[in-house]
Amino acid sequence: MKIGIAGARGSIPTPTGKTLFDRNVTTEKYGGNTTCVYVQGDDGSEHILDAGTGIRDLGVYLATRGGFNGKEGKELNLYISHTHWDHIQGLPFFVPAYIPGNSIRVYGEAKVKGLHPGTKASLESAIAEHSDQPGNLPGLLQVEGDGLRTVLKKQQDFRNFPAPLEVLKGIESYLDFVPGSTVYETATLKIDTCGLNHPGNSISYRFTETKKDKSKKDGSKKDGGKKIFVFSTDFEPDQNGFDDKVIHFWEGADMVMADAQYEPRDSDVKVNPFMVGWGHSDYRTDLQMAAAAGVKKLVLTHHEPKMGDNYHDALERRAQEEAKAISERTNRNVHVELAKEGTWYEV
Repeated sequence: MKIGIAGARGSIPTPTGKTLFDRNVTTEKYGGNTTCVYVQGDDGSEHILDAGTGIRDLGVYLATRGGFNGKEGKELNLYISHTHWDHIQGLPFFVPAYIPGNSIRVYGEAKVKGLHPGTKASLESAIAEHSDQPGNLPGLLQVEGDGLRTVLKKQQDFRNFPAPLEVLKGIESYLDFVPGSTVYETATLKIDTCGLNHPGNSISYRFTETKKDKSKKDGSKKDGGKKIFVFSTDFEPDQNGFDDKVIHFWEGADMVMADAQYEPRDSDVKVNPFMVGWGHSDYRTDLQMAAAAGVKKLVLTHHEPKMGDNYHDALERRAQEEAKAISERTNRNVHVELAKEGTWYEV
């Protein structure tokens, strides 16, 4: 699969340019757009993780290169980690969503508790009620009232934005799911979900792609194997610095993109301290978890908005030194780097 970073900033956009106040902070290298990641499967399927401000430029790219012309139509899936503003604020500027004939499916966590209070039985009844719609996987709902569509609609209320959600004719459906569900599955690609520790909760997505068998010189076939990419933004690990559930979800991944907004709790660097309870992680904890999970490549994202390129260059060096130390202690090698807007990866 091919993975492109359209936005890697956390909390609020941070463009570089002339401002009212003199600031010695630039964000050109790592980017200023809030979270948005593009994934293209080997089967040609197209997927977007989060709708931060980075989705605007991605939408222009897709509209000019991807056949979003209102005649053929195009299938596309958008997965929302959570509906905090920096992860949805770009949706009203996503060009393909306005083009009739496109088939965009938007996925997000079902806040079922508010509709079916508090018990396992009521959650099971909610799944039973909503999961029987044609084409839906078990645990995939379409919730009215407090569902994903309602939340996104509020962002485009006439007092907040001139175009209402109903104008986005390219969006086919809004699908709510229970964390732990599989939300997408074909013969070659499966997408699973996991709930994360964040205020209001956040969702991690795991892409597992089955590669085609490869031909050997003797004419026989070699198993193409599987490739795994995990997206885990906006999570705060527990007080021990580990979260067994997340480690299990990351297990064996070729690449994990993970939140590392703050410095480690015991860091000597004081300009960007760890904020307990704010729902974000740090490079040291991510590296420890990645090593435990056998992750090959760790890409750190959701960059702190007040910090610029020089700080993040130094943070990347510290992370790479930490990765080397972990390798020497555990004999587990994790390649680590910071997410940079405009970067493409092949997994």
